Amino acid sequence: MIDLSYLIDSKSVFSFEDDRWEFFFSALNNSERVNNVFHKVQADNKYWIIIPEYQYNDADLPSDQNVLRTESLNEADQVIETIGSVLRDIDKKSRICIDITGLMRPQILFILKYLELNEFLFFDMIYTEPRNYSRKGETEFTLSDVTEVRQVSGFEGNHNLDMSKEMAKDVLFIGVGYDSRLMARVALDKDRARHLQLHSLPSLSADMYQESLIRIERAGLPNSNGDDQIFFSSASDPYLTASALSSAHSRIFNTEPISNLYLCPLATKPQTLGFGLFYLKELIGTASSIIFPFSSKYSRETSEGVGRTWRYPICLDDNPPEK
Repeated sequence: MIDLSYLIDSKSVFSFEDDRWEFFFSALNNSERVNNVFHKVQADNKYWIIIPEYQYNDADLPSDQNVLRTESLNEADQVIETIGSVLRDIDKKSRICIDITGLMRPQILFILKYLELNEFLFFDMIYTEPRNYSRKGETEFTLSDVTEVRQVSGFEGNHNLDMSKEMAKDVLFIGVGYDSRLMARVALDKDRARHLQLHSLPSLSADMYQESLIRIERAGLPNSNGDDQIFFSSASDPYLTASALSSAHSRIFNTEPISNLYLCPLATKPQTLGFGLFYLKELIGTASSIIFPFSSKYSRETSEGVGRTWRYPICLDDNPPEK
């Protein structure tokens, strides 16, 4: 089971006077919670990442701030062309912070992999909750059809290709959220797999768990509370999510061997971070991958108001510091 005991208590509500970084990165969108944080964070160098999924024109971009732009729709290219262009020649011990609030989930995942590969093993990520989503249970995040379901760059598995009846014991583990279209597409893509769900409980607010259940029903996912199908983890704590996934993984393997494991984080951005930490700690080199239903256009604003900002210290070192 994954040992994140040294990080379990590290999540904290972020106070903007608490810390200062050398490099700070955030994806530009129209959300108040993204823009407020960018202007309040203390950092020597701040950068807006302009990603094509939000479809900004040159006239929309801030003229008095550092802008990193990419036209690629591949998450690896996006990260390398933006964050990578700044970090490639800096000290590995530089203090780095990334706001994941406006990023797409595959980008969050590849940032973890990129920083690990380039030996930036200690850094911070922050996330700001919405007060609520603009249309509550009717909120739409993707604005175009899914173009493909594929493995996220850096999280590809050594999959077993023997799909005979005797060998086909695949498992799809979905972190369920609001976007019913994405959930339905992933479930369809892995329709022969056993489907498991990770629910966000506690959720970001009292209403959000019930709203997500409505979207699960629309996606056509089973919604029984059987203890062999439904698992739970905090919507705002990536360390607890990684531990919950580790526990579920051990339990599943102890019950029955798995031919291939597919993880798909479709809930909150902090849960996505937890999926990534779990994978990097336990699943590298196995018949496991993180998959995602990719879309080319996302809403620039889906939320109202600004909730708590969480700070997540990330350690990718094999020998973590003692608490």
